[in-house]
Amino acid sequence: MQALLSPSLTVYLFFLERHLTDPSAERGLVNALRLTLTKEFEEGRCYEGQMGEDLAARLQTRRAHDTLVIRLDLTLSGEHPVSDWARLSQVWEETFARQDGEASVPSPWGVTLLYHALLPRGVTPPTLPAPLELSSDWATRLEATPYGWLAVLGRDNQALPSGASRRVHCYLLLIPVERAEKVKQVFLEPSNQGIARIELYYQKAIYHALQQSLASQALGRASLSLRQSMTSAAGTLDFSDLYREFRELEEISKLLMTVLNQKAHAEMLLQSLRVNMRNFEEALEEMQFHPAIYDDERSRLRRHAEQLESDLHYTETMLQSAYAFQEMQRGIENNRLQRASVMLGTAAALPAGITIFNSFLDIWALILEGSGWSLPPIELRMGIGALVGVSWPLATYWAIERRREMVPVDLPGHAEFYSGSGQHVVGQRVKASSQEVERCVKSLTV
Repeated sequence: MQALLSPSLTVYLFFLERHLTDPSAERGLVNALRLTLTKEFEEGRCYEGQMGEDLAARLQTRRAHDTLVIRLDLTLSGEHPVSDWARLSQVWEETFARQDGEASVPSPWGVTLLYHALLPRGVTPPTLPAPLELSSDWATRLEATPYGWLAVLGRDNQALPSGASRRVHCYLLLIPVERAEKVKQVFLEPSNQGIARIELYYQKAIYHALQQSLASQALGRASLSLRQSMTSAAGTLDFSDLYREFRELEEISKLLMTVLNQKAHAEMLLQSLRVNMRNFEEALEEMQFHPAIYDDERSRLRRHAEQLESDLHYTETMLQSAYAFQEMQRGIENNRLQRASVMLGTAAALPAGITIFNSFLDIWALILEGSGWSLPPIELRMGIGALVGVSWPLATYWAIERRREMVPVDLPGHAEFYSGSGQHVVGQRVKASSQEVERCVKSLTV
């Protein structure tokens, strides 16, 4: 029976950034495999151990910007039959199951498993028995790459008890023994290039792409609520008396804030998706590694980005209508504040006016003292003082009510021409009649 040289299983675990300084993410694996700390450096730590005579284990941690990456290598030394990959798989599954079931241990959001081994000279994949319970035609699914024969054993979302999901990728790599040193140095061993870097950015891109549908749904629901509210307001608002419609405009502003919040979340998600897609492409180009197994996934990632970009474009178009309502609300709030300030001042001036008028009557009485003139009766004097004190606040209130019909609104696309300047200024605050406001708002919400 054909044998393999040094069959190995390399596992990459990806954790959220809050676990970058938390050793509990690695402690479970270290204790379960009885590993010893052999090296500690700025970006992480390295542990090693021996499980039996021929099985060596090594665990490395690395901080990759906003992600904690834990790499576990299980390696059988010497020649082994293809069936021994199942032994490595069993060790990994039992070890990870013990850690993954503990509530105190953080759970990775992504896992990549790479089964790899060296092919002795003269041995080709079709001459080997099917590994890892694959079908008999497993060799036809292998793809020739500069680093050996590569196949995808599985890519799926694994459901977690918490209700979330974990992305799991599983690959098989058969390396010709004459390329062993090069592949090890360039593709397998480095933590910042090769398969480690490719899978890091690929997993991160998939992680953000899976959130795209949720973000699009939340943004769509918020946008629909805002659009329905604006459509209803455009049909029911009395634009000649906007002061009485303040409550509806306030509701539109609340919905607008919700849409802006969801829009900001979607924009950050789109930016992260694009950055990780670009880094993924650069990692493939750096290794001159362009297998067909990534082509479909790259197209799917681009579709996710395009869909999210389309949703944001639609939302931005709709927000232009919402800004018109928001400007109307701002104008109403400013005018209400102005009216309240004036009314407060006139209310304070009422007793002051009466007091001043009575003081004037007292001075008049002193001047007329000893002459033949007499003062009017006290009732008449008080009546005249009250009349004078009330007349000014009433006149002020009347003037404010006359100005209510002109509400300052920033009309989108409205241009005002200033004589002598020779140019139009677009989007300036202008005094618009209620008919013009109604025409502009309804044109935006149709």
